[in-house]
Parts: sequence; structure tokens; C-alpha cells
Amino acid sequence: MNIYHTEPRFDCEKFAPCGRISLHKCRKYKGRLDECRGCTLVHRKAKTIAGTEAGRKVCPHCGRSLPLHRFYNRTVRCGDKEYRCLTSWCKMCMSEVAAERNKMEDDSRNINN
Repeated sequence: MNIYHTEPRFDCEKFAPCGRISLHKCRKYKGRLDECRGCTLVHRKAKTIAGTEAGRKVCPHCGRSLPLHRFYNRTVRCGDKEYRCLTSWCKMCMSEVAAERNKMEDDSRNINN
């Protein structure tokens, strides 16, 4: 049943920055509601990254555009399905973080012994 609600639900806890409507409604109907037309309070991130070529990916940690072989393969399981994808961070960033973590673990072991 599709009913257009003019007031937010009584249990709504997250409101848009204007405080008049729920955040969900603001994001979903932002350009179509008369009361929200021209509102610049809620912005979404761009879904595409300009300047990336096919066969390349941008590491969100270091910000570099790298070839796909610079990212680890990853398998995600959800129920009976299996999805193969790439890690979001590149191999170099993941290695740096792992090295720092291992160094801290070694230091804490040496202190305890």
C-alpha cells in the first residue's frame, strides 16, 4: 500500500538538517518534494570517480589509481552464494598496516615477558 505521509513517524529519531522531515525521506525525495526543492543541506558522495581508466582502481587509503593486479582477491560469502571481488585497499597499504600492527604486537609481547 503506497501512502504518502506528510508527517514523520512517531518513532523517527533521525531528521534532516532542516528538522522538518526524516533523513530517509529527505534523501529519497529530495528533488521531487516542493518543500525540499532547492535544499542544499544533504549531499551524497559521487558514485563514480572521474579519471579512472578501465582495468584500474583507486585505493581509498592512499588515493592512487593502480592496476587491478595491485589489489588482493577477496571472496565474500552470503548464505549459499559466493562473490569474488577485490579488496578496497591496495596491497602496499595493507602491507604497511599489517607491518605496523605486527610491530605493536611484538612490542607488547616483549613488554609482558
